[in-house]
Amino acid sequence: MKISPHHTIGIIGGEGRTGGQFASLFRKHGFSVRVTGSTTSRQNGSLLRECDIVIFALPLKSAAKMMKGFMKKTKRKDQLLLDLSSLKVHEVKAMLGGAGEVIGMHPLFGPSTDPKGETIILCPARAAKETVKSLMNVLHRLGLRTAVMTPAEHDRFMAIVQVIPHLKSLLMADVMRSLKIDFTKVLSMCTPTYEMEFNVIGRFLDDHPGLYMPIIFRNPETKKILKLIRKSVDTFSAVASKKNLSAAERRYGACREFFEPHLKKARSHSEACIRTLLSLSR
Repeated sequence: MKISPHHTIGIIGGEGRTGGQFASLFRKHGFSVRVTGSTTSRQNGSLLRECDIVIFALPLKSAAKMMKGFMKKTKRKDQLLLDLSSLKVHEVKAMLGGAGEVIGMHPLFGPSTDPKGETIILCPARAAKETVKSLMNVLHRLGLRTAVMTPAEHDRFMAIVQVIPHLKSLLMADVMRSLKIDFTKVLSMCTPTYEMEFNVIGRFLDDHPGLYMPIIFRNPETKKILKLIRKSVDTFSAVASKKNLSAAERRYGACREFFEPHLKKARSHSEACIRTLLSLSR
């Protein structure tokens, strides 16, 4: 398929924040877009039959199951099926139950973010090279950057990019909740660096658990990551019980060596964030 504005786009879940964002993007670039949502779900059948390109913008916790059901209504081989889920292995497998071409998509930005210059990952599963290239060209015209990988590679990658940082925020918040800390006192003693850490946790918690919990706990790699976290906690628990600072320093050194290629950039970028935070405080 060579994608052009004469193709009609249907977005199931297009009344939501992410689906609505993509509906607006495609409309701005000349595409005819139909959307359905919870109040217009009766139109899903006709959208699936009539639209040349169908995009699924569904809640992650139920996306694969819902798409599997929708595939019973997709009979067109000349149709392109896409989704906007944050995970891909099970979601792409569900779309493969349909008749058309299948490419998983994951926008690495939220619906409140200006998407220009942001990245969207493509996971072609059953698609001609021309279709993949054409979709990439369309997304580039929308101002997006693209990366291509398999669904399994995507989920492993997201375990690093999303699961570990979100788990860190969740674990830190849970420990602070257990300690019953007084935020007013703690923040009054925070340097900008530590305030930035707390702001990241607050940003994570200032959303809906239906967004983050499936990202964390439905990723196939999460059990492995939790086992590694437990192993690290056990190691540092032993260090604490023996007050073995030399062992802690060796571990720190090993981590520093691993992160060496990123240290200068991390320092300069975090300093820029701290300066911005200081200017806001003033």
